[in-house]
Amino acid sequence: MKRKLFRVLKFLFVVTSLGCAASVAWTGYQYMHTDPRFNLKKVTISDLKRVEDSDVLSRIRLKPGSNTNIFAVDMEDVRARVEQIEWVHHATVQRVLPDQIVIRVVERDPKGLARIRGRIVEFDGEAAILEPDSSPLPELPVLIELDENDIEANLRKIAMYRKVLEDLGGDGISQILVNQIDEVSIVRKDDPLIVKLGVTDFKERWSRYLALKAMINADFQDAVRVDLRFRNKVILNMQGEDDGGKVIWDGKKKSL
Repeated sequence: MKRKLFRVLKFLFVVTSLGCAASVAWTGYQYMHTDPRFNLKKVTISDLKRVEDSDVLSRIRLKPGSNTNIFAVDMEDVRARVEQIEWVHHATVQRVLPDQIVIRVVERDPKGLARIRGRIVEFDGEAAILEPDSSPLPELPVLIELDENDIEANLRKIAMYRKVLEDLGGDGISQILVNQIDEVSIVRKDDPLIVKLGVTDFKERWSRYLALKAMINADFQDAVRVDLRFRNKVILNMQGEDDGGKVIWDGKKKSL
C-alpha cells in the first residue's frame, strides 16, 4: 500500500513539475514575443566591400523601428535572401539582445576575368559568374570564354587559366583561350599571334616560343597561329590556313 502511494505521489510530483516548467516556458515565450523591448531597432551588416548595405536591406525586408519582434524574424530566410546576392559567398545571421539583428557577410573572391557572349565578367574559384561592380577591374588576362549554363566546363577552364597564371604570370598576356578539350592558347597584348600551348608544360613551351619570337616576326609576317603542342615541333599557321602548317623548329634538328 505504501509503495503504491509513493508511486502516485511521485507521478503527481512529476506532472506538477512539468506543468510548472511548461507554464514558465510559455510565460517566457509570451514575454519575449510581445514585450516592446525586443522590437527590432537596428540591423548591422559587417564585412561589406563590394555589396551595398542598401542592397542587403532591400533583400531581407526588415525595417528597424517597425515593431518587428526579433524573435519573430526567420533567421534562415534572412540568410538565404542575403546569399542570393551575386557577390555574397555566404552569410551568418544572429540576434543580439534586446533589439538587434547582426548579419556578417563573406563576399566572393574574384580570381580572374572572362568573356561571355561579348561582355566581360569576373569569376571566382567556384565558377560563380560575377558582374563587375564599380571597382576598377584587375589587370588580368581575359579567359575566352565561359558558358553561363555549364559550370562543370567552366571549372575545368578556370583551373587551366589559373595554372597558366601560376606558371607564367599574367604580365603581358591579353587573353587565355581554353577549348572544349582543355587545350590552352595565349594571346599577348603586343602580339596578335595565337600561341597554342596544349594542356601541360606551359613554362617550357612558352620559353620555346619566346626564343623563336623575333625570327617569326621577321620571317613569317603572315603567321596567325603558333602551335607548340607537340614536344619536338613548332608549327606556324599562315593567314587563311585552317589545317597543316609549316614546321619552323624541330626538336631533333633544333632549327630548320
